[in-house]
Parts: sequence; structure tokens; C-alpha cells
Amino acid sequence: MPFDEAPAMVLTPARVSQPQSEAPASVTVIDRNLIEASGARELYEVLKLVPGMSAVKVDGNVPTVAYHGTQARDVRRMLVLLDGRSQYQPGLARVNWNDMPVDIQDVERIEVTRGPAAAAYGANAFTAVINIITRDPRDISRNSVYLAAGNNAIRDGRAAAAGQSEDMAWRASVARRSDDGYDEPYEGSTLPDAKRIETLNSEWLWTASEKNTFGVQLGGSMSRLERIQDGDIQSLGEYRRDPIQSGERAFLQMEWQHVFSQNHQLKLTGYGQYNNEVTDFRVCYFDPATGQTGPGGGIFFSQELRDFYLQNSSGDIAATLGSALADPSVQGRYATLQGAGADFCATNEFDVQEERYDLELQDTLQITDRLRLVSGLNVRQDRAKSQTFLSGTQENLSYRAFGNLSAEIVRNVLLNLGGYWEHDEINDTHFSPRGGVNWRFLPGHSLRYVYSEAIRTPDIYEERALTNIEAMELSQPFASNPQGLLGWSPAYFFATQSSPGTQEPEEIRSWEVGYFGQFRMLDLDVRYFQETLSNLISGPINFIEFEPANEGEVSHQGTEAQLTWRPTVNHLLRATGAHIHTRTNIKTERRLAAANSGSLLWAWQLNDHWGVSSAYYLFNDYNENTFERVDAQLRFRHRLAGSELEWKAVVQHALNKAPLVFEENRYAEDRMWLGMSVRF
Repeated sequence: MPFDEAPAMVLTPARVSQPQSEAPASVTVIDRNLIEASGARELYEVLKLVPGMSAVKVDGNVPTVAYHGTQARDVRRMLVLLDGRSQYQPGLARVNWNDMPVDIQDVERIEVTRGPAAAAYGANAFTAVINIITRDPRDISRNSVYLAAGNNAIRDGRAAAAGQSEDMAWRASVARRSDDGYDEPYEGSTLPDAKRIETLNSEWLWTASEKNTFGVQLGGSMSRLERIQDGDIQSLGEYRRDPIQSGERAFLQMEWQHVFSQNHQLKLTGYGQYNNEVTDFRVCYFDPATGQTGPGGGIFFSQELRDFYLQNSSGDIAATLGSALADPSVQGRYATLQGAGADFCATNEFDVQEERYDLELQDTLQITDRLRLVSGLNVRQDRAKSQTFLSGTQENLSYRAFGNLSAEIVRNVLLNLGGYWEHDEINDTHFSPRGGVNWRFLPGHSLRYVYSEAIRTPDIYEERALTNIEAMELSQPFASNPQGLLGWSPAYFFATQSSPGTQEPEEIRSWEVGYFGQFRMLDLDVRYFQETLSNLISGPINFIEFEPANEGEVSHQGTEAQLTWRPTVNHLLRATGAHIHTRTNIKTERRLAAANSGSLLWAWQLNDHWGVSSAYYLFNDYNENTFERVDAQLRFRHRLAGSELEWKAVVQHALNKAPLVFEENRYAEDRMWLGMSVRF
């Protein structure tokens, strides 16, 4: 595929299409050519091509993606948009890359705004915004089928169809991908981290008139992930069934665009999203007196130990267990359990259902040749339901207003001012500003200065947590008489965590000085930045440890650069690099903070049939481990009976075999797969 030089236009930073040289932010664009040249199977992998971006699997089969990464597991400081829909989950403040209802082959373009963008998108556009844009049905002329297989049980497939008429266009795809995760044994056994993901993504466009366009998007996903055993639970019992995480997601989005004139457009967008995620497992619990499985393990789910925990504990489980067996009521319950004569076993689950309903009106007005305003209103309803984390259902209603003004104050000097006002039931009222100046000192070359502030608001769980882990599918005789043997029915784990509800939003202040240059065959973006993050919620917020205090502080200072060179229409060279100094008062905030990182991708379309590409990635370091990998891809295309066939072979070779962030995340061998697609 020829790598044609396209105009450097971006949509995301100010919510309007504009030259990259005029954008009030540093922007990385990953187009369809780059996606295909990378050879990536999964969407998160291509984000390694963004300077300063961490994109790795930290927990076996769960990707972690973070810009200027800090914590490795609780990643909740970046906004991800999929065709304008926020993928930032309202209940447990995270982006679930596995369950995102889109396949990598559905994606046309990814724009990454590097730096805070709350002035354009509100709270949680904290460190960056990743805007994923799917393919326009009007640009697809063929149906297709894709199959791939490789080692590590890689099995992928996709079928897509599209159609057009005079005023309508549609597309739809179904896809499936699966693999066995990390494969090197850890502590004598292979980790359970296989996964299976299935997605549906579709879009329908109707051009009703020259001034009105309507669009509908519909889709969803289903997932099954093997999860690693939890260390806290391993200390309390013996797993009899490893954790399995099942996920379901669905969405419906509708959009109306009206063109008043060439200088004035209106867009109304509404969508609803549903996410249901359940992780269940079975454990036979240890008798706290003997350290072996037995009926005494039921004490962990007794009414008396819960009462003792609430009355005598500050939340320290070890301290509670150390003194509880001396309490007369707990002693009495323990004696009752001893008479049961069988191991206490139960099925437990972590569950969360999340819903979001969002309605937004955006107006784009070119007031004069030198003055443009993008403004809008938004209302959103978030709902989270969880027995494990919330002991019920919690909701959050929010209202927003935003504006971004672009003004050429003198010739070739552009002033960008933006702000986002929002009010919600949990976090009250906040305002996020941004100001930037771009000086185009030569055609295609500009200098910029940007100052911005942003917040990350505590999620529903951080503000309203009330944990309760129920013992289900009890072993006999406990299942027949939970009230008599455990003191209550249903029975819950003795430790419960609740939020004080006093968390403040996390805050970031950032400024940058940058240069963007577009030469005849080369684009170059260089950025120097300083970021100060404060009020960070850095402590654990899981069901065992719950410490949502605003005590964390982080500062980043560094330089980033990205270069795209197209010496001919058949060659592409892409290089990125970042050098970042990170300081923090909490150790866990450094686990994903790579001091030096970079990528290099080269692609060559030899002729109409053959193409090759290769990529190199370096991140030094993740939790004191260096990530270094080389990828290679060979592609062959030919025509057969009116159809176009493409064959490709991809190899991912780790250069140092170091673990990825944590010791258990290791590959024993290279990843390799073969793929074949047919377009007809």
C-alpha cells in the first residue's frame, strides 16, 4: 500500500478539524497505514508508537495503557474515546481494552492528544486523550474475511460486510481473537491467563439532504478471561477453581449533523452503553488455628467475626485475625463450626454492572476568517451496580458546558483559549482551563506554548464503596444450614470496606513548549514539558486494602519527539523517543514511569504484491525491568477470480526476555502467527 503524504490535519485537541501546526497540543496520529505496518493483533499494541505512552499486559491478559505512566494496575488517569463515546468506565474508573467493542481492523485512525485535555473533554481527560475513529462506511467498497493462527494458541477471525446506495451507506463486522497469554511457568506452574474476545461493530449513515446527515452505531463484545489467583485470597484458602472473568458490553449511538452554512455546523449526539463484568472463583478456606482447610475456615464468613471486625478493627485484617479468636462470641462460633466435620468451601465473585447515558450538543461557528468558536452542552447519567463493591446501586448525574475559541490575534499568531465547566452529584462543580499560542514563523513550521489544567474526579467506587463478598454455592453441611453454622444467611466475608466519601479530585498542571514542522517528505514534532500532579489517590482500593487518600504527588519533566519520513510513496519511516524525569513521594507511582523510551517502524511496499515492515520498541524501565522487542512482518497480495487475497506472517521477538513489569509476566518464546484475508 503506498504511503501517500496526507495533510497534517487533526480533529481531537479542540474538537474541530484543523492543521496540526495550529492545534493547542502535541498530537500523535496513527493512521490505517501505520496500523497495518505495525502488524499488531490488538488495538492497544499500536499505542507503543506514541512517545511517552506505556502499552503492556501487566496482569497476564489485561492490557495497561497509560501516557506518562505511573501506577501499573490502577490505571485511571487517561480518557479514551471510541467514535466520541467515552470508554472510561464510571463505576471503577478504568478503561477495559479487552472488552472494547471494536476490532483493530475496524479502526481508520487514532489521534492521541498528549497532555491534559480537560478543557475540551472534561474531567478524566487528565494526562492525555486517545481518540479512536472507526472506518467510514462510505470508504468501504468490499466485503472481507480474515483468519489468523499462530503459536501460544493464537486464533483470530473476522468477517465484514458493507454496502452503499445513493444516500445511504452501512458496514458491519464480527470478530474473534484468542490466545493463551504468558506461557513461561511461574513458581512451578503455568499461569492461567488465556482469553477469548468476540466483538460486533456496525454503522449506518443516511445523507438526508445537503444539510442533514444521520448516523447510527450499534455493537458490543463478549469476553472470557482466565485470571491469576489473588495473593490475598491465597493466604486465606486454597483455590479449587481459578478465577474466570466474563464480560458483556453493548452500545447504541445516534448522531445528527446539520450544516447551516460553510461556516456554521451543529452536531447532536446521544449514546447509551452497558457493561457487565463478573469474576468468579471457588476456594476452600483455611482453619485459622491449623492453617489447613477444614470446617474452621467458615469463621471468615461468620456474623460474629464481621461484628468483631467492625467493632475492634481499623481495617487491618491481620490484626483482626490475630485477636479475634480470643473473643468469646467468635470462640463460640468457631466451636460450632468444628462440629460440621467437612471443609468449608464457597464460590465467590467480583461483580460490576455499569451504564452510561450521554447527550451532547456541539456548535461550530467560524465567526470571521480569524475567529472560530466551538461550544456545547452535555448531560450524562452514570449508574453502577455491584454487590461486591457497592452493596447495591449508585448513580451520578452530571451537567457540562464547554467552549474553545481560536483567534488569529496578529498575522500567523494564533491564540487558543478553552474551558470546560461541569457539575456532578458526587464531585460538585469544577472548571478546567487551557490556553495556548501558536506562531507559524514559516509555512508548515510553527512554535507553540500551551498551559493547561485538568482533574480526575473520584469514581463511584472511590466515593461510595461498601464492599460485601458473599459466600455462594456453599459446600455441605453449610449450604443446608448457613444460619445455624455461620450465624447469618446469606453469609458474607468478615472484612468490609467503606469509603469516607471525602476524596478530592486529582489535579494536574502542565505546560509545554513545542515545535511542529512539515517538510516535503518529513513531519517532525518536538515537545518539552513539565507536569505537576497532586492530590493523587495512590493507595490500594481493592476489597482487602482500601486507602483512597489524596496523598500522592508526582512531577514529570522531559522531552518527546516524533518523526515521520516518506522518502517515496512506497517507503515509510516512523521514529519516536521520550526522556522523562519522574519524582514522586509514593513508590507505586513509579512502576510504569519509563525514564527512556522509543520506537522505530520502517515499512516498504516493494511492488503491487510484496510488502515488508519491521518495528523496534524500547522502554527503560518498567518496575526496574527493561522492555525491548523487535517485530517483523511480510505481506503478499494477489488477485484470484475477482477477489483480492492477502497473506501475512508476523513475528514478535523479545530481545532481553525480561519480565513485563512484574516477575510473573514472561514469554518463553517468540510470538508468531500467519494471517490470510480475502476481499470480495
